[in-house]
Amino acid sequence: MNLNIQAVTPETVEVQGQTVTRAFAEGVMLSGLIAGAGRNSATQEAIVTQYLDAGLSAAVFPKIVRAVKARKVAEETERGRLRAEAEANVERFRSYATLSPLDVARRRAAREARERKYQAMSQAVRGANGSGSWSSSEF
Repeated sequence: MNLNIQAVTPETVEVQGQTVTRAFAEGVMLSGLIAGAGRNSATQEAIVTQYLDAGLSAAVFPKIVRAVKARKVAEETERGRLRAEAEANVERFRSYATLSPLDVARRRAAREARERKYQAMSQAVRGANGSGSWSSSEF
């Protein structure tokens, strides 16, 4: 059920083109709409959602309001999860991109500097050992 709720003021509200008092819309009209929906919880939630979105109170039906708010929280959580997953995919695919020649040269220079550092460390260990060999008989 799609309600056309417009022109909400502190005293009046326009529903389906008809101006009624806010108390009537929040009390009698909402009760009638919910009763007309019967046990169809999807229709009841749609009505309450429209009331809440328009800024009207639906406190008369707290169970339905709780269900609507819980559904909105679940949808927001799911949207956040999907957004995080999409950002993770973007980041992962960004790592697949080919690097520029400058980036390749920087990475090569860093790797070569790291290798030189490790070679210097090994030479220092071999020098401290007193010989250049690594045979197990010397340990």
